[in-house]
Amino acid sequence: MPLTAAQIVTQACQNLNVPGFTAQAQNLLNVILQELAQAYDFDVLRATLQFNLPTNAISYGGAQIVSMALPADYLRARPNECFYYINGVPYVLIPVDLDEFDRLVATPGLSNFPTVFATDMSTTPPTAYFWMPPSGSYPAVIRYQKQPADITNFATVPWFPNQNYLLTRLSGEIAKITDDERHEALLSYDEDRYPGGAGVVLRRYLKMKDDRENRSQRVMLDRRNFGAAFDRLRNTKQIGWTILLPWILAGDSMLHLLGRMPAWMLFNG
Repeated sequence: MPLTAAQIVTQACQNLNVPGFTAQAQNLLNVILQELAQAYDFDVLRATLQFNLPTNAISYGGAQIVSMALPADYLRARPNECFYYINGVPYVLIPVDLDEFDRLVATPGLSNFPTVFATDMSTTPPTAYFWMPPSGSYPAVIRYQKQPADITNFATVPWFPNQNYLLTRLSGEIAKITDDERHEALLSYDEDRYPGGAGVVLRRYLKMKDDRENRSQRVMLDRRNFGAAFDRLRNTKQIGWTILLPWILAGDSMLHLLGRMPAWMLFNG
Protein backbone atom coordinates (compact mmCIF):
# COMPACT_ATOMS: atom_id res chain seq x y z
CA MET A 1 0.00 0.00 0.00
CA PRO A 2 1.47 3.41 -0.93
CA LEU A 3 2.83 5.55 1.86
CA THR A 4 1.21 8.87 2.63
CA ALA A 5 3.26 12.05 2.59
CA ALA A 6 3.20 12.08 6.38
CA GLN A 7 4.55 8.53 6.54
CA ILE A 8 7.35 9.36 4.10
CA VAL A 9 8.31 12.41 6.17
CA THR A 10 8.25 10.43 9.42
CA GLN A 11 10.29 7.56 7.95
CA ALA A 12 12.92 9.92 6.52
CA CYS A 13 13.32 11.68 9.86
CA GLN A 14 13.60 8.31 11.62
CA ASN A 15 16.27 7.16 9.14
CA LEU A 16 18.46 10.06 10.24
CA ASN A 17 17.34 10.13 13.88
CA VAL A 18 16.08 13.72 13.66
CA PRO A 19 12.40 13.55 14.73
CA GLY A 20 12.29 17.31 15.30
CA PHE A 21 12.78 18.12 11.61
CA THR A 22 9.22 17.33 10.52
CA ALA A 23 8.40 20.83 9.25
CA GLN A 24 11.65 21.04 7.27
CA ALA A 25 11.05 17.57 5.83
CA GLN A 26 7.55 18.55 4.71
CA ASN A 27 8.92 21.61 2.91
CA LEU A 28 11.67 19.56 1.29
CA LEU A 29 9.21 16.94 0.08
CA ASN A 30 7.21 19.64 -1.72
CA VAL A 31 10.43 21.02 -3.26
CA ILE A 32 11.37 17.55 -4.54
CA LEU A 33 7.94 17.06 -6.11
CA GLN A 34 8.11 20.52 -7.73
CA GLU A 35 11.49 19.68 -9.24
CA LEU A 36 10.23 16.39 -10.67
CA ALA A 37 7.22 18.10 -12.30
CA GLN A 38 9.37 20.83 -13.82
CA ALA A 39 12.15 18.57 -15.10
CA TYR A 40 10.29 15.55 -16.53
CA ASP A 41 7.10 14.83 -18.51
CA PHE A 42 5.25 12.31 -16.39
CA ASP A 43 1.95 11.05 -17.77
CA VAL A 44 0.40 11.27 -14.31
CA LEU A 45 0.66 15.08 -14.60
CA ARG A 46 -0.80 15.28 -18.11
CA ALA A 47 -3.89 17.47 -18.43
CA THR A 48 -6.18 18.26 -21.37
CA LEU A 49 -7.58 21.67 -22.27
CA GLN A 50 -10.44 21.80 -24.78
CA PHE A 51 -11.39 25.20 -26.21
CA ASN A 52 -12.24 27.12 -29.36
CA LEU A 53 -9.50 29.11 -31.08
CA PRO A 54 -9.89 32.81 -30.26
CA THR A 55 -10.65 35.22 -33.09
CA ASN A 56 -10.71 38.58 -31.29
CA ALA A 57 -7.51 40.46 -32.14
CA ILE A 58 -5.53 42.44 -29.57
CA SER A 59 -2.73 44.97 -30.02
CA TYR A 60 0.72 43.44 -29.50
CA GLY A 61 3.72 45.66 -30.19
CA GLY A 62 1.79 47.61 -32.81
CA ALA A 63 0.54 44.43 -34.54
CA GLN A 64 -2.82 42.65 -34.33
CA ILE A 65 -2.71 39.13 -32.91
CA VAL A 66 -5.01 36.75 -31.04
CA SER A 67 -4.34 35.36 -27.59
CA MET A 68 -6.00 33.42 -24.79
CA ALA A 69 -5.34 32.70 -21.14
CA LEU A 70 -4.06 29.24 -20.28
CA PRO A 71 -4.86 27.32 -17.06
CA ALA A 72 -3.03 28.55 -13.97
CA ASP A 73 -1.28 25.17 -13.60
CA TYR A 74 0.02 25.17 -17.21
CA LEU A 75 3.71 24.26 -17.36
CA ARG A 76 4.40 23.33 -21.00
CA ALA A 77 2.62 21.72 -23.94
CA ARG A 78 3.44 18.14 -24.79
CA PRO A 79 5.11 17.55 -28.19
CA ASN A 80 2.63 17.47 -31.11
CA GLU A 81 -0.32 17.71 -28.74
CA CYS A 82 -1.62 21.17 -29.53
CA PHE A 83 -4.02 20.94 -32.47
CA TYR A 84 -7.37 22.13 -33.84
CA TYR A 85 -10.05 20.54 -36.00
CA ILE A 86 -11.65 21.65 -39.25
CA ASN A 87 -14.46 19.31 -40.31
CA GLY A 88 -12.96 16.58 -38.15
CA VAL A 89 -9.45 16.88 -39.62
CA PRO A 90 -6.75 17.69 -37.02
CA TYR A 91 -4.11 20.35 -37.72
CA VAL A 92 -1.10 20.32 -35.40
CA LEU A 93 0.29 23.65 -34.22
CA ILE A 94 4.06 24.14 -34.00
CA PRO A 95 5.35 25.63 -30.70
CA VAL A 96 7.82 28.51 -31.12
CA ASP A 97 9.65 30.83 -28.76
CA LEU A 98 8.30 34.31 -28.14
CA ASP A 99 11.26 35.96 -29.88
CA GLU A 100 10.43 34.02 -33.06
CA PHE A 101 6.74 34.80 -32.70
CA ASP A 102 7.56 38.51 -32.44
CA ARG A 103 9.12 38.41 -35.92
CA LEU A 104 5.99 37.06 -37.63
CA VAL A 105 3.90 39.41 -39.76
CA ALA A 106 0.61 40.35 -38.08
CA THR A 107 -0.96 43.12 -40.17
CA PRO A 108 -4.53 44.25 -39.38
CA GLY A 109 -7.14 42.05 -41.00
CA LEU A 110 -4.78 39.15 -41.61
CA SER A 111 -6.36 35.76 -40.89
CA ASN A 112 -5.91 32.20 -42.05
CA PHE A 113 -5.47 28.70 -40.64
CA PRO A 114 -2.99 29.09 -37.75
CA THR A 115 0.26 27.14 -37.92
CA VAL A 116 2.26 28.12 -34.81
CA PHE A 117 1.70 29.17 -31.23
CA ALA A 118 3.81 30.64 -28.46
CA THR A 119 3.32 30.85 -24.71
CA ASP A 120 4.22 33.69 -22.36
CA MET A 121 4.96 32.23 -18.93
CA SER A 122 5.63 35.65 -17.39
CA THR A 123 1.91 36.43 -17.16
CA THR A 124 -0.52 35.15 -14.53
CA PRO A 125 -2.08 32.94 -15.76
CA PRO A 126 0.17 32.06 -18.73
CA THR A 127 -0.87 33.41 -22.14
CA ALA A 128 -0.98 31.61 -25.49
CA TYR A 129 -0.54 33.45 -28.82
CA PHE A 130 -1.58 32.02 -32.20
CA TRP A 131 -0.36 32.79 -35.74
CA MET A 132 -1.75 33.25 -38.27
CA PRO A 133 -4.78 34.75 -36.57
CA PRO A 134 -7.50 32.07 -36.88
CA SER A 135 -10.10 32.67 -39.57
CA GLY A 136 -12.69 30.83 -37.49
CA SER A 137 -13.40 29.72 -33.94
CA TYR A 138 -12.30 26.14 -34.56
CA PRO A 139 -12.41 23.53 -31.75
CA ALA A 140 -8.93 22.90 -30.37
CA VAL A 141 -7.09 20.75 -27.83
CA ILE A 142 -3.90 21.28 -25.84
CA ARG A 143 -2.45 18.45 -23.81
CA TYR A 144 0.01 19.89 -21.36
CA GLN A 145 2.14 19.16 -18.32
CA LYS A 146 0.72 20.75 -15.21
CA GLN A 147 2.45 22.07 -12.12
CA PRO A 148 0.86 20.26 -9.17
CA ALA A 149 -0.05 22.20 -6.06
CA ASP A 150 2.07 21.77 -2.97
CA ILE A 151 0.93 19.15 -0.48
CA THR A 152 -0.89 20.73 2.45
CA ASN A 153 -2.78 17.65 3.61
CA PHE A 154 0.02 15.20 4.38
CA ALA A 155 -2.47 12.38 4.86
CA THR A 156 -2.61 12.13 1.05
CA VAL A 157 -0.34 10.00 -1.16
CA PRO A 158 2.16 12.01 -3.28
CA TRP A 159 1.53 11.95 -7.02
CA PHE A 160 5.01 10.60 -7.89
CA PRO A 161 4.67 6.78 -8.02
CA ASN A 162 8.25 5.74 -7.12
CA GLN A 163 8.16 6.08 -3.36
CA ASN A 164 11.59 4.51 -2.90
CA TYR A 165 13.02 7.55 -4.69
CA LEU A 166 11.01 10.00 -2.60
CA LEU A 167 12.07 8.38 0.67
CA THR A 168 15.75 8.09 -0.30
CA ARG A 169 15.89 11.60 -1.79
CA LEU A 170 14.14 13.17 1.19
CA SER A 171 16.48 11.38 3.60
CA GLY A 172 19.44 12.72 1.65
CA GLU A 173 18.12 16.29 1.64
CA ILE A 174 17.54 16.16 5.39
CA ALA A 175 21.05 14.75 5.84
CA LYS A 176 22.43 17.81 4.02
CA ILE A 177 20.79 20.33 6.36
CA THR A 178 21.77 18.33 9.45
CA ASP A 179 25.43 17.93 8.42
CA ASP A 180 25.05 14.17 8.20
CA GLU A 181 27.84 12.74 6.05
CA ARG A 182 25.47 10.09 4.68
CA HIS A 183 23.94 12.65 2.32
CA GLU A 184 26.52 11.83 -0.39
CA ALA A 185 25.50 8.18 -0.50
CA LEU A 186 21.78 8.91 -0.23
CA LEU A 187 21.76 11.43 -3.10
CA SER A 188 24.36 9.72 -5.31
CA TYR A 189 24.04 9.01 -9.05
CA ASP A 190 27.09 6.71 -8.91
CA GLU A 191 25.71 3.20 -9.33
CA ASP A 192 29.10 1.55 -8.73
CA ARG A 193 29.78 3.21 -5.38
CA TYR A 194 26.23 3.76 -4.08
CA PRO A 195 23.75 1.52 -5.94
CA GLY A 196 20.94 2.58 -3.62
CA GLY A 197 21.40 6.35 -4.10
CA ALA A 198 18.40 8.47 -5.03
CA GLY A 199 19.96 9.45 -8.36
CA VAL A 200 20.46 5.79 -9.28
CA VAL A 201 16.88 4.93 -8.31
CA LEU A 202 15.52 7.81 -10.42
CA ARG A 203 17.63 6.89 -13.45
CA ARG A 204 16.36 3.30 -13.34
CA TYR A 205 12.79 4.53 -13.09
CA LEU A 206 13.16 6.99 -15.97
CA LYS A 207 14.60 4.28 -18.24
CA MET A 208 11.33 2.37 -18.08
CA LYS A 209 8.93 5.31 -17.74
CA ASP A 210 8.94 5.96 -21.49
CA ASP A 211 9.94 2.49 -22.64
CA ARG A 212 8.58 2.05 -26.18
CA GLU A 213 10.31 -1.09 -27.31
CA ASN A 214 6.94 -2.60 -28.20
CA ARG A 215 6.16 -0.02 -30.89
CA SER A 216 7.78 1.60 -33.89
CA GLN A 217 9.39 5.03 -33.53
CA ARG A 218 9.38 8.01 -35.86
CA VAL A 219 11.94 10.79 -36.08
CA MET A 220 10.24 14.18 -35.92
CA LEU A 221 11.40 16.95 -38.26
CA ASP A 222 10.57 20.61 -37.90
CA ARG A 223 7.66 21.26 -40.27
CA ARG A 224 8.86 24.83 -40.76
CA ASN A 225 11.95 23.50 -42.56
CA PHE A 226 10.81 20.21 -44.09
CA GLY A 227 7.90 19.46 -46.41
CA ALA A 228 5.95 21.50 -48.94
CA ALA A 229 3.33 23.14 -46.78
CA PHE A 230 1.72 26.52 -47.41
CA ASP A 231 3.07 27.85 -44.12
CA ARG A 232 6.65 27.49 -45.42
CA LEU A 233 6.15 30.34 -47.87
CA ARG A 234 7.75 33.68 -47.05
CA ASN A 235 5.53 36.11 -45.17
CA THR A 236 5.13 38.32 -48.24
CA LYS A 237 3.91 35.34 -50.25
CA GLN A 238 1.36 34.37 -47.61
CA ILE A 239 -0.01 37.88 -47.27
CA GLY A 240 -0.27 38.16 -51.05
CA TRP A 241 -2.46 35.09 -51.25
CA THR A 242 -4.74 36.26 -48.44
CA ILE A 243 -5.37 39.41 -50.50
CA LEU A 244 -5.67 37.71 -53.90
CA LEU A 245 -7.86 34.75 -52.94
CA PRO A 246 -11.03 36.81 -52.28
CA TRP A 247 -10.58 38.46 -55.70
CA ILE A 248 -10.02 35.13 -57.41
CA LEU A 249 -13.18 33.76 -55.86
CA ALA A 250 -15.15 36.84 -56.89
CA GLY A 251 -15.82 35.67 -60.44
CA ASP A 252 -14.67 35.09 -64.00
CA SER A 253 -14.11 38.78 -64.70
CA MET A 254 -11.50 39.03 -61.98
CA LEU A 255 -9.87 35.82 -63.17
CA HIS A 256 -9.70 37.28 -66.66
CA LEU A 257 -8.08 40.43 -65.32
CA LEU A 258 -5.55 38.47 -63.30
CA GLY A 259 -4.80 36.25 -66.28
CA ARG A 260 -3.76 39.28 -68.29
CA MET A 261 -1.41 40.52 -65.56
CA PRO A 262 2.32 39.67 -65.90
CA ALA A 263 3.49 36.87 -63.62
CA TRP A 264 5.94 39.14 -61.80
CA MET A 265 3.05 41.36 -60.66
CA LEU A 266 1.22 38.42 -59.14
CA PHE A 267 4.03 36.63 -57.42
CA ASN A 268 6.80 39.11 -56.82
CA GLY A 269 7.50 38.88 -53.03
